[in-house]
This record gives sequence, structure tokens and C-alpha cells, in this order.
Amino acid sequence: MKHLIIVRGGGELGSGIAHCLHRAGFRVLILEQKKPTATRRKVSFSDAMYRGETEVERVTCYKAKNLADAQKRLKKGDVMMIADPEAECVAELKPDVLIDAIVAHENHGMKKDLAAHTIALGPGFCAGRDVDVVVETGRGHNLGRLIYEGYSSKDADHGNGTVGESPNIEHLVFAPADGRVEMLRTISLMVRKGEIIGHLHAKNEGKEETIEIKATIDGVLRGAVYDGIKVSAGQKIADIHPTMGQEECYTISDKARCIGGSVLEAVMAWESKKPKHRLFGRS
Repeated sequence: MKHLIIVRGGGELGSGIAHCLHRAGFRVLILEQKKPTATRRKVSFSDAMYRGETEVERVTCYKAKNLADAQKRLKKGDVMMIADPEAECVAELKPDVLIDAIVAHENHGMKKDLAAHTIALGPGFCAGRDVDVVVETGRGHNLGRLIYEGYSSKDADHGNGTVGESPNIEHLVFAPADGRVEMLRTISLMVRKGEIIGHLHAKNEGKEETIEIKATIDGVLRGAVYDGIKVSAGQKIADIHPTMGQEECYTISDKARCIGGSVLEAVMAWESKKPKHRLFGRS
């Protein structure tokens, strides 16, 4: 399909990228798990896997019934999402650009020959070997920088994924055990340190037990996994911001917007070097 860009991962950063590319006129297909685990759900298209569709800043993403449905609606200009964590549809669709926005800090099957142009976010990829371009995701001076040779910095170098510039992770809430999450507080609500924001229903020696999930700091609950989802011990299940305004839970973050713009730059820089096969048919 012409003018198609596939984004692997519909979490906060993947959604920021998809939003930017869609607004720039590209056809965008997002590949996700059947049950995504993103916490920043109010700004993540991944929620479409549960709800059928979801909107982020006036752009709506729709869950496709199947690949044929996705192709049909992509031609109409819709942002589409399909369950395909292994990116099996890439071989059939032959996108112009393939972007790995899973941010797993390791390579999950990404190769340069999967598309005409390949881009990946953050640690775990070598530009020039695994993909054509790596985008720096570590906060700081180089956030969003395009890397054409070598690796991005490691998370530890910039406190990646933290609030502001602080290297700590006390604002994150992790699952204390394997189990099913029941959230008692909704995203954008103010919470207090020690307040019970949910329950984890786990099994201990064959018996079910309920573990309290407590807020780690005072602040706004800016993210939480989908209610009822099964998680593993140590998995991030909620995110609290100490200074964010409640309305900011519903808008794309500075980091996601920056990275989205960098990816658009990478796509257009590549496209500009192909005068005979431009995506938009310019002379």
C-alpha cells in the first residue's frame, strides 16, 4: 500500500508518532498486543484494542476487524490499529516506513530489510545495522536527536522515563505480584501518598488474596493500566505526577510530541532523497 507507515506499539510515544504522521498526511497503521499494558491511556491509541476506538487530541484511532478491514479504512484516511505484536502483516502490506515504538529496550525482530526505511526508538537498536535511524529517547539535550550510526544513550544516562529531570522512579507504581488489577481511582484524579488506588487479586499457594495498591507520592494519577488486566510482578501499573495539572493527562506530552516531530523529520529527510518515487508525488 502506497504512503503507508506502520508503527509497532501504540503506547504514549508510539501514539505521539502516529498522531504527528497522520496530521502530516500519511496513512498510519499501529500494531499492538491483544491486551496492551500502556499506563498513559488518555494519550495512547492502544486503548482502541479494548474500546474499539479512542481519540487523542482530535485524532481517532480505530481497531480493525481484520487486515482487509484495516486496508480499506486506511485508504479512507483513518488511523487504524490491529492486533499483531509480531508484525506478521508487514510482509504483506510492504509499508514505505516501519517504526519500532515498543520501547522495550531490546530488539524484538526489527530488521532493516522489513521496509524501505526503518526507524526505532531508544536503547536496544544499532543505527545502520538493525535499522536505518535510531531516535534518542533519553531526556536532556539530545532528546529526539536522529542517530544514523551507532546506538542511543542508555536510560541510566538521562533518567529516561522519569518525571522532569529527576533520576528516581518513586512516581511509578509496580505490581507487587502476578495477578489481576482492579483500579479504584481513575486517571486525572488527585491522590495522596499511601492512599489505596487499587487492588491486585493474586494467588498465594492456590488461594486468592487481595493486595492493596497504594500511591507512592502525592500528585495526579496520570496513568494506570486498563481495569481488570492481568499483570506480572514488577510490571508498571500506574504513574503519578507531583506537579502536573489534571488537564495535562489528556494532552500529548512534550516528550512524545518532540519524538513524533523527530520521526517525521526522519521520514521526510529519507523521502526527499528519492525524487523519482516521492511519497506525495511532488516534482
